[in-house]
Amino acid sequence: MQRRITRPLVIGMSAALATAGIATQAMAQDGADPDGITTIAAGLSNPRGFDWGPDGSLYLAQAGWGGDNNVAIVPGFTVDNGLTASVGMVADGCVTPAAAGLPSALWQEAGWIWGAMDVAFLGDQAYALLSGAGPTWFSPTNRSGVYRLDDDGTMTLVGDISGWLPDNPPAEVPFDYSPDGSLFDLEATGDALLLTEAVGGQLLRVTPDGEISSVADLSEGHLVPTGIALDDEGNAFIGHETAAPYVDGASKVVMVTPDGSVSDHWTGLTVVTDVAMGPDGSLYAAEMATGFSGETAEMPAVSGRIVRQTGPDSSEAVVTDLAYPVYIGFDADGRLLVSGPAFGPDAGVGQGWLAAADFSNGPVSFAGYEPAATCA
Repeated sequence: MQRRITRPLVIGMSAALATAGIATQAMAQDGADPDGITTIAAGLSNPRGFDWGPDGSLYLAQAGWGGDNNVAIVPGFTVDNGLTASVGMVADGCVTPAAAGLPSALWQEAGWIWGAMDVAFLGDQAYALLSGAGPTWFSPTNRSGVYRLDDDGTMTLVGDISGWLPDNPPAEVPFDYSPDGSLFDLEATGDALLLTEAVGGQLLRVTPDGEISSVADLSEGHLVPTGIALDDEGNAFIGHETAAPYVDGASKVVMVTPDGSVSDHWTGLTVVTDVAMGPDGSLYAAEMATGFSGETAEMPAVSGRIVRQTGPDSSEAVVTDLAYPVYIGFDADGRLLVSGPAFGPDAGVGQGWLAAADFSNGPVSFAGYEPAATCA
């Protein structure tokens, strides 16, 4: 069954994270980006995943900032939800909405926000991944799942994850599991879309006609699958955030073959939020933060990195000193794009950015990077 969102459109962890203050930083006095960094857009509200359309246009998901509907679900889990998420096209520093007024949910105590989580193109068709909606989020008329962005200014629900998960729970159900899921990453492969359900720990497949199936159950040990990267053979490489309290080196990337076989591919990582296959054939991972003691869930500020795989259990940093990077990808010119921060004070409103890093001359540091808004 397909549902349509008909709000006006403009044509054109566990996910639970403990909030840590983002250190106040200063850009160069002339406002220029630091060496090796190009700001693509700034002044965003919780930017998430991005993808390029067949014409090269760049699309970006923003999770929004929740909303005015305040619900104290259980002690320690208070949700503000509303319709503040969006998917838009990025050009000249501005984001023109392709779909606005989408469900968004802020977990007050942790500071994490669900909403429009990612966007992906399957052929010429754009799809968006929405999370933080459904009965357990006190927005029963909305659903978490995969939506098609239609040319007539509407969105159509093609993969109703809120409806599918209650009948298809993971093998190991964690204490913080929600039957609406905590959806994270969306990638196109062949004739279908792959997505991660982070808290429950599943890699799911959704076809354009709405068929949903589980490719692999990754729930053992509650490692929290996040980003997806694909190779030319159809293998999926899945990063893991792990659950709090976090430990340096406890995260990993697994390889899931098309038949669902799972094996460790890259170990020794920390709080991985996304992975990407680079133009050099190497696998890259975004580590949201590093330097954990293993005794607290607090995220050390400005300690995130982008690392390149150098062996089964080794890596080298190509980008350092990031404030909670959340999604990465490479454009047609081979530039590494990264979005962040994953969360922040004041619901992260206006604090987000999408930037490109050129590490061809060596590692790039984001120390002191706090770009001004690029569009009024």
